[in-house]
Amino acid sequence: MRMTMAVAAAVMATLAATPAARSQSKPSQPAQPQTKGAVELSGRAPVPQNQAPPKLELDNKQRETIRRAVLTQHAEVEFHLKGSKPDKDFVPSVGAKLPKGLKALALPLQVVRDMPTLAHYKYLTVKDKVLIVNPMSGKIVDMFSETQPVT
Repeated sequence: MRMTMAVAAAVMATLAATPAARSQSKPSQPAQPQTKGAVELSGRAPVPQNQAPPKLELDNKQRETIRRAVLTQHAEVEFHLKGSKPDKDFVPSVGAKLPKGLKALALPLQVVRDMPTLAHYKYLTVKDKVLIVNPMSGKIVDMFSETQPVT
């Protein structure tokens, strides 16, 4: 009986000391950088949310591919509709921010397959122009004619 109580006491002492021993034996972790709004993947460094898309540099051949693909989408903004009527005076230009009433759309799947960088962007057709938009900032990063072939 005494032996059983001694073993039980030894086990209890070991269990009670284990969390303290673990916390003392762990090396101190380096200070983590500020990652506000980051997502932490298990076993990896935090990944910031809302990262800027890669810089977009389209050549005329790529623009023409996009133009042909979006021609079939029938996504031209119609300014007589209630949601877009206040934006009828909007003049699109590279660097301009889209008005709140204008919503960009995902590019056609075939375009994204051919040019994966475009997966990070959206588009809109306004006043016979195809606008390529950074969805994070709402700014136009490229634009070209919807009706005239790009050469």
